[in-house]
Amino acid sequence: MKQLIVGLLLWLCGGLPLPAAPLRIAVNDAPPYRIVAPPFFGGYYIELIQAAGKQAGVELKFIGVPLKRAFQMLENGDADLMLGPNRTPEREKFLLFADSATFPAEDKVFIVANPLMAIHSLQDLQGKRIDVLAGAAYHPDIDRSGLLNKHELNSYSQGLQRLLRNHSDLVIIPEAQADYLLQTLKLPLLKSPFHLRGTPSYLAWSRRTYDKQVALRLATGLQEVLESEQGKAIRARYFH
Repeated sequence: MKQLIVGLLLWLCGGLPLPAAPLRIAVNDAPPYRIVAPPFFGGYYIELIQAAGKQAGVELKFIGVPLKRAFQMLENGDADLMLGPNRTPEREKFLLFADSATFPAEDKVFIVANPLMAIHSLQDLQGKRIDVLAGAAYHPDIDRSGLLNKHELNSYSQGLQRLLRNHSDLVIIPEAQADYLLQTLKLPLLKSPFHLRGTPSYLAWSRRTYDKQVALRLATGLQEVLESEQGKAIRARYFH
């Protein structure tokens, strides 16, 4: 406490700058990209940003929350950054997306338990019980449709279990997450032939707390890590 008081007095006198507050990153559990089991935080995106933070000299603080809550936190200024959301017009109202460093695009897939429920086109979604992650974006014809029978999930693993219990007909999920969960949980589920083409994933900053200099340093660090041997090694740990 004495050291803190001395530090504050020195700062007030202009003699010593206070250390910058850690960058608050809201993350939902979405393996292999974000593996959230506090106090452990890992996964492809998180390891990349940890390496980028060291490169940029930026201290990071991870906050584990469901995806929908993460968006709310950034909208309210209660967190500074998210890792990997897709850009949509609705999100751009309260988020700034960093074009200088993006994560690779990834297709979305339709997981079913019954082969007769397999999806071959968007038209096949009519009349199906569809599980989607709360706060996620998939395709305008899905996200904005009021005619589809959609049920919001807190996690994709919850949706896959619901599928096994016949509480739904299909789950829409990013392909790498589907592959990871099906293999890890050893679930006898099927991937439909039809895929939704992926779009880039971004570093997304809260408009309320955006710091241009910090954002530039972190984006530069991320780009350097992605192009380095370290970045390739991180990717190899999660994708084979």
